[in-house]
Amino acid sequence: MRTSRYCYPLCIQLPAFNDLNDPAFLSALDLLQERGFYGVELNLLDFESLSPEELCRLLEAYQLKPTMVATGARAKRDGLSLSSPDEVIRSKSVAAMREMVSYAQRLHAGVICGFIKGGPDGDRTECSRQLQRSLDELAADGTLQKAPVYLEATNHYEALLVNTLAEGAAFAQHTQGPVCILPDTYHMNIEERSAAQALALHQSLYQNLHISDNNRFFPGLGAIDFHAVLRLLQGLRYQGTITIEGRVRANWADDVSFSCDYLEQVARRACDFEA
Repeated sequence: MRTSRYCYPLCIQLPAFNDLNDPAFLSALDLLQERGFYGVELNLLDFESLSPEELCRLLEAYQLKPTMVATGARAKRDGLSLSSPDEVIRSKSVAAMREMVSYAQRLHAGVICGFIKGGPDGDRTECSRQLQRSLDELAADGTLQKAPVYLEATNHYEALLVNTLAEGAAFAQHTQGPVCILPDTYHMNIEERSAAQALALHQSLYQNLHISDNNRFFPGLGAIDFHAVLRLLQGLRYQGTITIEGRVRANWADDVSFSCDYLEQVARRACDFEA
């Protein structure tokens, strides 16, 4: 694992793509290899014609690993919600999760359950019951055994459910199958009373941490002290990955380069190595 430049294996979530030969996509992979990234989270729309084996071979050529399949692009396109009171939508969403988890299994990657949890509206009690029902169905048919599924804690402006790590942990505890949680510094900055306390309390349930600044731009482009974040992870003896996810301020390549420079600087201060 390439850890020394950033303290932890550094990954990034890529925008949705469909063509492995797209020059812009290949240029992005070239930059990630140059900057010492460990892996990528993939926002996919095509789970039929895009071969996971071919995708793995391409990423391997750039010394990158597929770490997560992000479900947001698919969920938004198809109107998916695991917590929907509409049984047609909920059942369709469960079926989509089965497909995406099976795909992730072939990539040896996890699956992010973020936007697909459902949006910010609805009755909390009813939607909680529906989300738990969906997770239980995925556990009962063995889907959750195929690849790690991460419930992402997202802020209340974007999601009705799982706004905090504690809420994600509660769903994981009540599901008869393995469920992880996914912390995100941007969302924690909004929802958690103490992000440090939440990360410490639930550290057994996550092996990936999304790093995004308070304005949703990449780390270093806002006000969050990522030196403190890395020091906290060091104190927790964290062994997982960190993943850049956020909005683009200028252009993607420039933002990646700026954030990498920033993260290298804070890593030199925070972690026990010499860059």
